[in-house]
Amino acid sequence: MGVSISLNVVLWCILALVVILAALVVVFITQSQRRIRRRDEVARYIERHLEDWYEYLAKGDGLGALPRSKDADVEAIEKIFFAFKQNASSKDIDGRIIQVATEHLAPRYRRQLKSGKWACRVNTLSKLIEFELPGFETAFTNEEILRLSRYEYFLFLSYLSIFDMDRFLHIYFLRKDLSEYENKKVFNQLSDRKAEKLIGRFEEIALPGKYALIGRISLMPSGSSIEFLESLLGNRTSEVRIRALKAIQSIGHVQESCRYDRFYNSDVWEERLLVTRIAPLIGESSISQLKERLDDPHEMVRREAARSLSRFREPMVKWAIPMQRETLTVRKEGEM
Repeated sequence: MGVSISLNVVLWCILALVVILAALVVVFITQSQRRIRRRDEVARYIERHLEDWYEYLAKGDGLGALPRSKDADVEAIEKIFFAFKQNASSKDIDGRIIQVATEHLAPRYRRQLKSGKWACRVNTLSKLIEFELPGFETAFTNEEILRLSRYEYFLFLSYLSIFDMDRFLHIYFLRKDLSEYENKKVFNQLSDRKAEKLIGRFEEIALPGKYALIGRISLMPSGSSIEFLESLLGNRTSEVRIRALKAIQSIGHVQESCRYDRFYNSDVWEERLLVTRIAPLIGESSISQLKERLDDPHEMVRREAARSLSRFREPMVKWAIPMQRETLTVRKEGEM
């Protein structure tokens, strides 16, 4: 009896699994067919109306193929807009895209930003950025900002960086969970004038953001960036100092040479390495320090000191012997 019951249970379990599997297959086939139909509808719309959109976007002629409420038509229009933005962007074309999107797509986008589906919200934010569509600066309240996923938060900051820097600064300091890469992507979208607004609040920024901002500042004209970067040389975080030295080296200019003296004898070998690279920018006053670095415990620092010394036009007899000692030292270490 017990065996019989067990067999019945097994058979019922197998039957249930078969039914579930069949249901999943049906759902998969149905969704695949729906996607195929949607793709075909989008393709047909583009084939029929691309020329109309071209006449309107490129030439400003009357438009008969206005957006409809049908999802496939809207998707087709968005694909047309993306193609023009990526391949034929101009002030007039971009302006017409913004006009059409504002009049016909903005209400749809507002609803989608409140969707319960993460993918829908992310896709909508990406469209707002791509089309540079204004009017969504207050799409999320502070409470909603805190509930956004990190990627949504990153996208919304990217959007605000285009339209509203004051709102950007407010929203940026609500959270501190962006990675260095995400911070870098946001900051690189800022103009020099906008990026400068973050300098005064540097200490409020989380470390990944500080590293990204240092990199962004290094791309600015030297006159407006060197003073800030040199002020970071006294920062208590070694990685901040290292990033600042790297940025100064890439700019190729120094203002206050005395700020660099302490790094020749730093306990952090990366700082000693970077200051030896910067030494030629400081001038001949750094020669004596470079000679001392020829005996540095770290091989890369010794090599860099010898390389930097070679850029000075002092009589060779003053530093040829230390360089020879460095060469011999490196050779011995290589033999070992």
